[in-house]
Amino acid sequence: MSFRQAFQLLLLSFNLIAGMLFNSMQVFAQATPGMEVTKRSTGMQNIFSYRITTTYGTSTSAQVSGNLKADTGATLKLKNGSIVTNKMGDANGNTSAVFVATPTGGNVDLKGLTGENIFLLDDGTTFHSNLTTIENPNPSVTSVGSASASATHTTTITVEKGFSTFENVFRQTF
Repeated sequence: MSFRQAFQLLLLSFNLIAGMLFNSMQVFAQATPGMEVTKRSTGMQNIFSYRITTTYGTSTSAQVSGNLKADTGATLKLKNGSIVTNKMGDANGNTSAVFVATPTGGNVDLKGLTGENIFLLDDGTTFHSNLTTIENPNPSVTSVGSASASATHTTTITVEKGFSTFENVFRQTF
């Protein structure tokens, strides 16, 4: 169970107990007027999370019209020793995120996120793309085409910031 879930469960339990005590004290307060003490607590929790996703693979594409046909293919084989690492913390272990709100959104300045991505290609890695004319082409049709095959590597960083607030009220009548 995460800290946030445990905190929410504790807060829910406190609210239920406080509600039961409050209801029973209301009945007592109606029967015997006296002094009332109200205890109020509020709080706020800032939430920051980040996610780094690194993907690698191959990509092929082809667009043809008219008398053309396309054949594309890609095979990517990585050697042992290829490295994909993403970590939080610079050489001294420091990390920071500074959020700046603007009227149209916001920006974040991240420091201390590092990544090392070394892809060593092994034997058997191939990329090919071919455009060929079909048999018995129609000479009155214009033919246009493009084809490609490549390796891809993408690293995406997603940052989320938010906050939650809470308030607890406890009334006691004497």
